[in-house]
Amino acid sequence: MTRKTGFIAFLGIQAVAVVIWLMALLPLMREGSAPFISTVQETFTGRIFSALSFNFRSGETSVISAHFDPMGPLLWATLLMLAAGAAVAAGFVMFQRNRTWISVGLVVAGLLLGLGGAWFIVEQWSGDTTFPVGSVGPLWLYAMARAFLLQLFIGFALLALSTVAVIAGFATTEKPFGFHVVALNWLVVAAVWVVSYLALYVAPVVFAGA
Repeated sequence: MTRKTGFIAFLGIQAVAVVIWLMALLPLMREGSAPFISTVQETFTGRIFSALSFNFRSGETSVISAHFDPMGPLLWATLLMLAAGAAVAAGFVMFQRNRTWISVGLVVAGLLLGLGGAWFIVEQWSGDTTFPVGSVGPLWLYAMARAFLLQLFIGFALLALSTVAVIAGFATTEKPFGFHVVALNWLVVAAVWVVSYLALYVAPVVFAGA
């Protein structure tokens, strides 16, 4: 794969990611849809994973909703995604130095760390969460979380397949077989989540609290 072909392939993967995000967000941009910034306190419900409280005296059941904590599951997701990006970056450096098995080990570790990050993102959206006034609307956040997870799993699949090619000996330093493209894409995926976490979850909550 030449540099030009690799660059085109990389741009193609990013174009797919942009389409995924647009498909998730365009329905929310229609007139009358939920506002991007909440003007009231809003609660997102995870439905079947909701925590319920039953009052034996009144016979009523109510949903227990925790207030959103940016230092909760999504912080763990961010730390794991940072580690996932660092592991794959180190793995690519080892690949270029012809240290194949060290490279494979680092990349596999990066993939597993990425799955751990995805698990914490899913955990955040599995229960019921109340977001304060001034935060990004939960419908917007949920749509973007789903778009990111799809982007992540595409990146995961591409990198995993390329790693198998390295193990099988099809991809080498001289003929990387697209390994450099999907490794770079994985770094983009990690960066997208870190920026999303800081800009969409942390900053609005901090400003709303101020």
